[in-house]
Amino acid sequence: KMAHTIVLMTNRKGKAMVNVWKQYPNNKEAFDGICHMFEEKLKTDHPGVRKLTYDISDLFNFIDECPDLVCMVLDNETHTYVPKDKKWVKTQVFHHLKRQVDEAKNN
Repeated sequence: KMAHTIVLMTNRKGKAMVNVWKQYPNNKEAFDGICHMFEEKLKTDHPGVRKLTYDISDLFNFIDECPDLVCMVLDNETHTYVPKDKKWVKTQVFHHLKRQVDEAKNN
């Protein structure tokens, strides 16, 4: 079910805590956004490395290490936002990435 999604995240930048929120027109783009935030952190943590690789466990560690991470997903029937926790995020991101891999194999 595709629904407007807001990602709320608290992350560490050095010793500072930074609050980030981003909105996406649907879950799929929100999951891509979370992956992109992780990739940006990898680039910051490893400057000068031209090609970074990671696996799902690295992405899950990033999600787990965020002091706060929640997705607020619009319920189109009630017109309210439903909070989704890290466990839900990890499950959905996993399935989202698996679908991308499966689609790439079939093309």
